[in-house]
Amino acid sequence: MAGIVLVALSLRGPIIAPTPVITNIQDDIGLSSVAAGLLTGLPVLLFAVITPAATAVIRRAGPEAAILLCLAGILVGTVIRSVGSAALVLTGTVIIGAAIAVGNIVVPVIIRRDVPGPRVSVVTAAYTAALNVGSMITALGTAPLADAVGWRWALAIWGLLALVGLMYWLGLARRRSGAAAADATGDAARLRATSQPARPTLANH
Repeated sequence: MAGIVLVALSLRGPIIAPTPVITNIQDDIGLSSVAAGLLTGLPVLLFAVITPAATAVIRRAGPEAAILLCLAGILVGTVIRSVGSAALVLTGTVIIGAAIAVGNIVVPVIIRRDVPGPRVSVVTAAYTAALNVGSMITALGTAPLADAVGWRWALAIWGLLALVGLMYWLGLARRRSGAAAADATGDAARLRATSQPARPTLANH
Protein backbone atom coordinates (compact mmCIF):
# COMPACT_ATOMS: atom_id res chain seq x y z
CA MET A 1 0.00 0.00 0.00
CA ALA A 2 2.84 2.40 0.80
CA GLY A 3 4.33 1.97 -2.67
CA ILE A 4 0.97 2.45 -4.35
CA VAL A 5 0.26 5.62 -2.37
CA LEU A 6 3.68 7.04 -3.23
CA VAL A 7 3.01 6.49 -6.93
CA ALA A 8 -0.49 7.95 -6.72
CA LEU A 9 0.77 11.19 -5.18
CA SER A 10 2.61 11.90 -8.44
CA LEU A 11 -0.07 10.85 -10.94
CA ARG A 12 -2.17 14.03 -10.92
CA GLY A 13 -0.14 16.81 -9.30
CA PRO A 14 2.30 17.34 -12.20
CA ILE A 15 -0.65 18.04 -14.51
CA ILE A 16 -2.24 20.55 -12.15
CA ALA A 17 0.97 22.28 -11.01
CA PRO A 18 1.28 24.78 -13.90
CA THR A 19 -2.30 26.05 -13.56
CA PRO A 20 -1.79 28.36 -10.54
CA VAL A 21 1.33 29.91 -12.11
CA ILE A 22 0.38 29.91 -15.77
CA THR A 23 0.52 33.72 -15.96
CA ASN A 24 4.03 33.71 -14.52
CA ILE A 25 5.11 31.13 -17.10
CA GLN A 26 3.60 33.10 -19.98
CA ASP A 27 5.22 36.34 -18.87
CA ASP A 28 8.62 34.74 -18.36
CA ILE A 29 9.04 32.66 -21.52
CA GLY A 30 6.49 34.22 -23.86
CA LEU A 31 4.21 31.20 -23.92
CA SER A 32 1.15 31.71 -26.12
CA SER A 33 -2.38 31.10 -24.88
CA VAL A 34 -2.64 27.96 -27.00
CA ALA A 35 0.63 26.57 -25.67
CA ALA A 36 -0.42 27.45 -22.13
CA GLY A 37 -3.57 25.42 -22.60
CA LEU A 38 -1.46 22.48 -23.73
CA LEU A 39 0.35 22.41 -20.38
CA THR A 40 -2.75 20.90 -18.80
CA GLY A 41 -4.57 19.51 -21.84
CA LEU A 42 -1.70 17.65 -23.48
CA PRO A 43 -1.15 15.07 -20.70
CA VAL A 44 -4.85 14.18 -20.74
CA LEU A 45 -4.71 13.71 -24.50
CA LEU A 46 -1.65 11.51 -24.13
CA PHE A 47 -3.51 9.20 -21.75
CA ALA A 48 -5.55 7.96 -24.70
CA VAL A 49 -2.73 8.04 -27.26
CA ILE A 50 -0.12 6.29 -25.12
CA THR A 51 -2.36 3.63 -23.58
CA PRO A 52 -1.68 0.88 -26.20
CA ALA A 53 2.09 1.45 -25.99
CA ALA A 54 1.94 1.59 -22.18
CA THR A 55 0.10 -1.74 -22.11
CA ALA A 56 2.79 -3.27 -24.31
CA VAL A 57 5.55 -1.91 -22.04
CA ILE A 58 3.89 -3.40 -18.96
CA ARG A 59 3.43 -6.76 -20.67
CA ARG A 60 7.01 -6.89 -21.93
CA ALA A 61 8.95 -5.34 -19.03
CA GLY A 62 6.73 -6.28 -16.10
CA PRO A 63 4.76 -4.14 -13.63
CA GLU A 64 7.72 -3.24 -11.41
CA ALA A 65 9.79 -1.98 -14.33
CA ALA A 66 6.77 -0.03 -15.58
CA ILE A 67 6.39 1.65 -12.19
CA LEU A 68 10.06 2.66 -12.24
CA LEU A 69 9.67 3.97 -15.79
CA CYS A 70 6.59 5.95 -14.75
CA LEU A 71 8.24 7.62 -11.76
CA ALA A 72 11.51 8.26 -13.59
CA GLY A 73 9.58 9.82 -16.49
CA ILE A 74 7.64 12.10 -14.17
CA LEU A 75 10.85 13.19 -12.46
CA VAL A 76 12.75 13.81 -15.70
CA GLY A 77 9.77 15.56 -17.31
CA THR A 78 9.32 17.79 -14.26
CA VAL A 79 12.96 18.86 -14.35
CA ILE A 80 12.90 19.55 -18.11
CA ARG A 81 9.68 21.52 -17.82
CA SER A 82 11.15 23.68 -15.08
CA VAL A 83 14.48 24.69 -16.61
CA GLY A 84 13.97 25.53 -20.24
CA SER A 85 12.32 27.58 -22.93
CA ALA A 86 8.78 27.20 -24.22
CA ALA A 87 9.85 24.21 -26.32
CA LEU A 88 11.37 22.45 -23.32
CA VAL A 89 8.34 23.27 -21.18
CA LEU A 90 6.14 21.47 -23.71
CA THR A 91 8.67 18.63 -24.09
CA GLY A 92 8.68 18.08 -20.35
CA THR A 93 4.88 18.11 -20.37
CA VAL A 94 4.82 15.38 -23.04
CA ILE A 95 7.21 13.21 -21.01
CA ILE A 96 5.11 13.71 -17.88
CA GLY A 97 1.90 12.83 -19.71
CA ALA A 98 3.38 9.66 -21.21
CA ALA A 99 4.80 8.57 -17.85
CA ILE A 100 1.50 9.15 -16.05
CA ALA A 101 -0.31 7.17 -18.74
CA VAL A 102 1.88 4.18 -17.85
CA GLY A 103 1.19 4.70 -14.14
CA ASN A 104 -2.56 4.91 -14.67
CA ILE A 105 -2.52 1.42 -16.18
CA VAL A 106 0.09 -0.37 -14.11
CA VAL A 107 -1.11 0.54 -10.60
CA PRO A 108 -4.45 -1.31 -10.95
CA VAL A 109 -2.50 -4.26 -12.39
CA ILE A 110 -0.30 -4.39 -9.28
CA ILE A 111 -3.32 -4.05 -6.98
CA ARG A 112 -5.03 -7.00 -8.66
CA ARG A 113 -1.84 -9.06 -8.61
CA ASP A 114 -0.49 -8.43 -5.11
CA VAL A 115 -3.39 -7.45 -2.88
CA PRO A 116 -5.50 -10.20 -1.29
CA GLY A 117 -9.12 -10.13 -2.48
CA PRO A 118 -10.75 -8.86 0.75
CA ARG A 119 -8.33 -5.90 0.85
CA VAL A 120 -8.57 -4.78 -2.77
CA SER A 121 -11.31 -2.25 -2.00
CA VAL A 122 -9.29 -0.76 0.87
CA VAL A 123 -6.13 -0.40 -1.19
CA THR A 124 -8.08 0.98 -4.16
CA ALA A 125 -9.69 3.56 -1.86
CA ALA A 126 -6.24 4.53 -0.54
CA TYR A 127 -5.00 4.87 -4.11
CA THR A 128 -7.91 7.12 -5.06
CA ALA A 129 -7.47 9.21 -1.94
CA ALA A 130 -3.76 9.65 -2.67
CA LEU A 131 -4.59 10.85 -6.20
CA ASN A 132 -6.83 13.52 -4.69
CA VAL A 133 -4.31 14.46 -2.01
CA GLY A 134 -1.56 14.84 -4.61
CA SER A 135 -3.81 17.09 -6.67
CA MET A 136 -4.86 19.17 -3.67
CA ILE A 137 -1.41 19.84 -2.20
CA THR A 138 -0.05 20.73 -5.63
CA ALA A 139 -2.93 23.09 -6.41
CA LEU A 140 -2.68 24.79 -3.03
CA GLY A 141 1.09 24.85 -2.70
CA THR A 142 2.39 25.87 -6.11
CA ALA A 143 1.39 29.56 -6.03
CA PRO A 144 2.90 30.24 -2.56
CA LEU A 145 6.06 28.43 -3.61
CA ALA A 146 6.23 30.50 -6.79
CA ASP A 147 5.95 33.70 -4.74
CA ALA A 148 8.85 32.53 -2.60
CA VAL A 149 11.23 30.90 -5.09
CA GLY A 150 9.84 31.53 -8.59
CA TRP A 151 7.65 29.38 -10.80
CA ARG A 152 10.49 27.17 -12.06
CA TRP A 153 11.43 25.97 -8.59
CA ALA A 154 7.77 25.79 -7.61
CA LEU A 155 7.18 23.25 -10.39
CA ALA A 156 10.46 21.42 -9.85
CA ILE A 157 9.90 20.90 -6.12
CA TRP A 158 6.97 18.55 -6.81
CA GLY A 159 9.41 16.22 -8.52
CA LEU A 160 10.55 15.27 -5.01
CA LEU A 161 7.38 13.20 -4.62
CA ALA A 162 8.34 11.19 -7.69
CA LEU A 163 11.92 10.89 -6.42
CA VAL A 164 10.77 9.47 -3.08
CA GLY A 165 8.50 7.01 -4.86
CA LEU A 166 11.31 6.02 -7.22
CA MET A 167 13.71 5.36 -4.34
CA TYR A 168 11.08 3.29 -2.54
CA TRP A 169 10.33 1.12 -5.58
CA LEU A 170 14.03 0.67 -6.37
CA GLY A 171 14.55 -0.59 -2.84
CA LEU A 172 11.53 -2.87 -3.15
CA ALA A 173 12.83 -4.25 -6.45
CA ARG A 174 16.22 -4.99 -4.88
CA ARG A 175 14.62 -6.76 -1.93
CA ARG A 176 12.46 -8.88 -4.24
CA SER A 177 15.45 -9.72 -6.43
CA GLY A 178 17.43 -10.75 -3.36
CA ALA A 179 14.57 -12.90 -2.10
CA ALA A 180 14.19 -14.52 -5.52
CA ALA A 181 17.94 -15.23 -5.67
CA ALA A 182 17.84 -16.75 -2.19
CA ASP A 183 14.91 -18.97 -3.16
CA ALA A 184 16.73 -20.08 -6.30
CA THR A 185 19.86 -20.91 -4.28
CA GLY A 186 17.80 -22.87 -1.78
CA ASP A 187 16.01 -24.77 -4.53
CA ALA A 188 19.35 -25.65 -6.15
CA ALA A 189 20.74 -26.84 -2.84
CA ARG A 190 17.69 -29.00 -2.17
CA LEU A 191 17.90 -30.43 -5.69
CA ARG A 192 21.55 -31.37 -5.20
CA ALA A 193 20.77 -32.95 -1.88
CA THR A 194 17.95 -35.09 -3.22
CA SER A 195 19.97 -36.13 -6.28
CA GLN A 196 22.88 -37.47 -4.23
CA PRO A 197 22.96 -41.29 -4.33
CA ALA A 198 22.53 -42.98 -0.99
CA ARG A 199 25.78 -44.13 0.58
CA PRO A 200 26.09 -47.90 0.93
CA THR A 201 26.29 -49.20 4.44
CA LEU A 202 28.37 -52.15 5.60
CA ALA A 203 26.35 -55.20 6.43
CA ASN A 204 26.72 -56.48 9.96
CA HIS A 205 28.61 -59.77 10.18
